[in-house]
Amino acid sequence: MANLTFNTFELSDFENAINKAFERAIKEFSNPSKKTDSDLKSRKETARILSISLPTLHLFTKEGIIRAYRIGNRVLYKQEDIENALSVIVTPNKRAQR
Repeated sequence: MANLTFNTFELSDFENAINKAFERAIKEFSNPSKKTDSDLKSRKETARILSISLPTLHLFTKEGIIRAYRIGNRVLYKQEDIENALSVIVTPNKRAQR
């Protein structure tokens, strides 16, 4: 048996709650800057971001340098994996060694 609870409140309080929820939903919908797993890039977009050719991207994927995801016959890359594939090159400062 389910318990029912009835609360009374002012109409203005209800309207304010609905308006706040609506504004929050609009803000989240219109702000796509949040990183999500659905932020997938195609092979062509990924190659352009990394400034490499499609055959090089295929080689990097095959060697495990960058992780790819397959949906049907499409190969997609997550933005996070693209960023992780980039590594910093540490070069010694020759002037500081003198």
